[in-house]
Amino acid sequence: MALLVLAGAGAAISNFAASSDRKLAWVGSYPRALQVEPAGSPAMAEAAPPAVQRKQPSVQTSAMPATSSASSSAVGFPATPPATPPAVPPAADTAGLARAFPPHPDKPAVEIAPADVERLYRGKALFLDARRSSVYAEGHIAGARSFPVWESDIDARVKGLYEEGLDQKAPIVVYCSGGTCEDSHMLAEKLYMVGFDNVLIYKDGFPDWQKRALPSSKGANP
Repeated sequence: MALLVLAGAGAAISNFAASSDRKLAWVGSYPRALQVEPAGSPAMAEAAPPAVQRKQPSVQTSAMPATSSASSSAVGFPATPPATPPAVPPAADTAGLARAFPPHPDKPAVEIAPADVERLYRGKALFLDARRSSVYAEGHIAGARSFPVWESDIDARVKGLYEEGLDQKAPIVVYCSGGTCEDSHMLAEKLYMVGFDNVLIYKDGFPDWQKRALPSSKGANP
């Protein structure tokens, strides 16, 4: 009987010692008692799953074609054409016109020949049409401004031209219907009175311009 008691006591001590080496580990939602083995032990080595070797995806690189117009054409892309600079309109020949047509402060105007009118037009001199605005709208020198000397607002137009701050010694061409028309001379007088010293009269006027097939426009605007 004594031997049985001693044997039971030994088994209890053994079970208690073993329980001190056990811990709870979570598996899913429930804890489960696992036997904790020391690191590096044969049991842990056998239990550990083999390491998985991940293969890195292999990327094959190839030489890219040079980004030039020649190589672009070789691979099927159109070559980029060089940029074309915008056309620059010719500048006004202010200095050349001033030398060829100097101011004349001692008289209101000077009559000029048709060839001089063309040169002044190419040099972008200011052209003023002295005819009535209704006649101007039917046809006028392209770019010429309407200054109808017989209409009530002519003085306001002349004043407005003066207030633009233009060079008063630069050539200004005025014209009307040619022949016996005196509208251009009357406009020249008004311009001279506000200080414009280089007014030139196209005596043959718009009819001559049309005969020469030079640029013309219609409407109320230049």
